Amino acid sequence: MGHVSEGVDDWFEGKVAIVTGASRGIGRAVVGKLAVRGASVVLNGRDQVVLDLAVKEIEDAGGSAIGVQGDFADPEFPEKLIGACQSEFGRIDFVVNNAATSAHSGRVLDCGREAFSKTILSNTWPAVAIIQAAVAGGLPEGSSIVNISSAGAQRVHETAGVYTAGKSALESLTFTLSRELGPRGVTVNAIEPGIIKTDLAGAIWKGEREAAESRLIPMQRLGDPSDIANAVLYLLGPDARWVNGSVLRIDGGRFHVGGESAHKIGVFQ
Repeated sequence: MGHVSEGVDDWFEGKVAIVTGASRGIGRAVVGKLAVRGASVVLNGRDQVVLDLAVKEIEDAGGSAIGVQGDFADPEFPEKLIGACQSEFGRIDFVVNNAATSAHSGRVLDCGREAFSKTILSNTWPAVAIIQAAVAGGLPEGSSIVNISSAGAQRVHETAGVYTAGKSALESLTFTLSRELGPRGVTVNAIEPGIIKTDLAGAIWKGEREAAESRLIPMQRLGDPSDIANAVLYLLGPDARWVNGSVLRIDGGRFHVGGESAHKIGVFQ
């Protein structure tokens, strides 16, 4: 896992983190890094089998974890998630809203009302509802919240305009929540991942597209879930106590090349 300073180890030791969408990809990397630093972790995922495997891996490595199966879009799920955390660990210190979904891929002009509403709502309201429930559950001073957005939130993408609009709204909510919760000593920030090599993003990067997309990035490679997890731990950690209402873009510099994918704009030189 690499060297971690003593101060950061002390910060996470004995604390409790809730991470949605945590059985795979970015969320799985986040809970793994938190657990190895001494935090107890509450994992959320929709697939019970995959969720159980993720929890077992953490426990086998000496960590403390529970899994809470459920769809984050379920109106009753936030209370279920916070309740399970409180029942098992008796406290909440960190919330990472990582789960996301999209009901439409394609032009905004071709999106129907139902798919539009589902995509915008599912990328905003669950995060807000979980934060509300966490605050009601006693989120203490010194706590931190990180919302996972998308680098596309500030760019135009030919097939993800509705999804990225939802992420733009999530960032706006992050700013407002940082003002509302700052006086309580709670920070609220967001991260904009670029193209990360997860199964969920497989349509973007798998096969021949990986090399083409990598050439568009100044760092000449796609992101790994650990790249985002490292940034999450920074925002949750002691060195970021005065970082509030910020959006951290982690994309290898891709933002400065252009919004369209490789087959649209060619290869970065």
